[in-house]
Amino acid sequence: MKIAKVIPLHKKKSKLEAGNYRPVSILSVVSKFLEKAVFHQLNDYLVNNNLIYQFQSGFRGSYSTDTCLIHLQDHIRKQTAAGNYTGMILLDIQKAFDSVDHQILCNKLSAMGVHSTSIDWFQSYLSGRRQVVSINRVESDPLTITCGVPQGSILGPILFLCYVNDMPNSINCLLLQYADDSALIYSDKDPNNIKKNLSLTWRVAINGSLKTNCRYTWVRPS
Repeated sequence: MKIAKVIPLHKKKSKLEAGNYRPVSILSVVSKFLEKAVFHQLNDYLVNNNLIYQFQSGFRGSYSTDTCLIHLQDHIRKQTAAGNYTGMILLDIQKAFDSVDHQILCNKLSAMGVHSTSIDWFQSYLSGRRQVVSINRVESDPLTITCGVPQGSILGPILFLCYVNDMPNSINCLLLQYADDSALIYSDKDPNNIKKNLSLTWRVAINGSLKTNCRYTWVRPS
């Protein structure tokens, strides 16, 4: 139940480049039934206690990319009307789901009030996992997985949301999130202040175990 079969699917360009393949992870059907039950319990707990960051729009019921864009548009409109510039850094977490540190995740679940018995279950769920790569029905030797949430799993997305849920605690600007994509947004009448604050903010926004690509843009007041 803890071994995944990974099948590389060619996306585009040269078939000789590993980066041109998308790995599809196939997990045990039986394990997914168990995950489904745990997912409902964890999701109900997070929703009923309003624990997920309010501007996180990924993997949540009644939320979508539209929700994220509406928040962004509303913020820019209000700040432009007030005569402010708005700057934004777009963060793309590299190999986001594969980079999750298991111990840090369990610590964060505990900080969110998840019972110690449940934490023990999640530690067991995440540990001891292996994967094999299957190409033309030929399988590689098993590889032990030491970090990340299980790809193709039911619990993976919600566990990742818990992992990045405390990002807003360390920053002093608006943060919009859609799963592993984030936007740091800061408004000011002086564009230099915007660049300075965003430059300082993005360095502390991401947990040390995650690496990011970033892109900067800004909106001029009309």
